[in-house]
Amino acid sequence: MARIALPPYPNGWFAVAHADALRPGEVRAIQYLGRDLALFRDTAGRHHVLDAYCPHLGAVLAQGKVEGDTLRCPFHSWRFEGATGRCVEIPYAKRIPPKADARAWRTIECNGMVLIWHHTAGAEPSWMPERIDALDDPGYRLHATHEWTIASHPQEIMENGVDFAHFQTLHGWKCKKLDWRPNGPYYSLKIDVDTGAEGQAATAGNITDADSFNSGPGFLYTRFQGALDGFAVNALTPVAPEVLHIQHRYYAHERCDPALVKGFFEFYVRDYDLDIPIWSNKVYRDRPQLTEGEADFGRFRRWYAQFYSESREQGANR
Repeated sequence: MARIALPPYPNGWFAVAHADALRPGEVRAIQYLGRDLALFRDTAGRHHVLDAYCPHLGAVLAQGKVEGDTLRCPFHSWRFEGATGRCVEIPYAKRIPPKADARAWRTIECNGMVLIWHHTAGAEPSWMPERIDALDDPGYRLHATHEWTIASHPQEIMENGVDFAHFQTLHGWKCKKLDWRPNGPYYSLKIDVDTGAEGQAATAGNITDADSFNSGPGFLYTRFQGALDGFAVNALTPVAPEVLHIQHRYYAHERCDPALVKGFFEFYVRDYDLDIPIWSNKVYRDRPQLTEGEADFGRFRRWYAQFYSESREQGANR
């Protein structure tokens, strides 16, 4: 039986690469959402994602060549538009077959990441990821990135945000209160850190507030304020059932002490690492036995359910 009895691929925007991972004119084979894909950056710098295999005879398009805003197949040189997937050239034929197009995925660049839209029922996007306004401030600079591939599901990771107790029991973060507020496909989460608490975790010692802002089933960022002024972008993208790719980007303001920034984000990664063996081995409890102060678990799960087109039972049987 499935360890995580949830539909493996929620509906929404999912990150498939860092925006600076490819130079213009480069192409890469990637795997996400149970699909083989071709990611390329056209010569003008825009990102595109196509299904991996040519509709002609199945060659791998990521082995082809970027030409302008198109990708040319390495086998018979059919050429496909990145934005639409439309076949625009077959060099040895006068007529292009009506079903010669490759599937193009709706693709955007947001908050330093390349995201694609996925919907199990094929619906068009009805919302967009929240943009981080601070990225317009040249004072905020990228400090580092970090990635994990683990055996989990994005809902399981995001549920940590409302798990007030685990901040202290697992991470040693002592907090005064947690305020989780859903709003359509978004939510905000404010953690009031108890900076004066005895034995406070080193990661929390240099911040007064940690505020998270979520867009959809797998894309969020956390803003830190205090001696450390910065934020972490967190992208959770399913690769296959119970296989999850996590990508982080860490930013800090230039006025912050470089040693403080380095130390804080090193501790941040180590804190995140504490969760990895738990996420990678735990089962999903559909009806957990909860205690006082844990009502947000139910609220969170009802909110997350909007990103599924199928039932939990269908997901478990995949």
